[in-house]
Amino acid sequence: MPLTPDADPLYQAARHHVRGALLPIVNGTAPDADAIHQLRVCCKRLRALLQLYRPYAGHHRLRQLDQQLRQIAKALAGSRDLHVQQQLIKQLASSLDTPLSPTLNSRLMQTSHTRAPSSADSEHLIAAFAAVLADWPHSASGTVDHWHVGLQRTFKQARKLARRACNSDQDALYHRCRKWTKYALYQHEQLHDARLPADRQMKRLARLGERLGELQDLCNLQAQLQRLPASPDSAALAARLEQRKHHCKRRIIRLFIRTFGRGGFRC
Repeated sequence: MPLTPDADPLYQAARHHVRGALLPIVNGTAPDADAIHQLRVCCKRLRALLQLYRPYAGHHRLRQLDQQLRQIAKALAGSRDLHVQQQLIKQLASSLDTPLSPTLNSRLMQTSHTRAPSSADSEHLIAAFAAVLADWPHSASGTVDHWHVGLQRTFKQARKLARRACNSDQDALYHRCRKWTKYALYQHEQLHDARLPADRQMKRLARLGERLGELQDLCNLQAQLQRLPASPDSAALAARLEQRKHHCKRRIIRLFIRTFGRGGFRC
């Protein structure tokens, strides 16, 4: 028998995350960079919670809700990525032997140009999240024990992708591993007793997620740089990017082993 929303802890958690993320824009204010970041995190948290319904909710319904949240996050990606890229370019440029030319910097900004969010976007976001919550699944079959099984399933998926990423060195696998690592972290946080401090596993998942996020930012900038005409400036920046990626991956691999254990890692 379906639970009422007030009796479903996962729904209550989802609503809490949505309310917190929408608070800065609920009065019609256009979302700034921090608000956009929080909205995207909210999408990830809700997608992670949806995974815990998998054993006893319709696959089609969960997939549909996941796609809705993915579209919300995708609509916000341009503004957030531009802000992150600006900071990353400044960091990398400061480590070059010669200053980055204004021409290259301008071209990089142009390739990532996106329309600034408006108050109309805030209205659309509020409506989109309301639609997700309105169709949120509720099931009397769900218990804490079932949810812990779901967390274990998510953790195993993250570990599987970590091994594949480490052993193949494919950037796309690192990115997929980041998604499932974040899911595992958010599910763990949901099931953890909030009265207690974060446990060791939560801290490791959080550190791993941060490093995988750094790698994804580097990969995004590298992809944009590769679309520009070759020049001495771009070659120097590309070389520095590759060094940062290599260093970042080595740190990630150490975190892979600490988080998931050494078994299955050949790197």
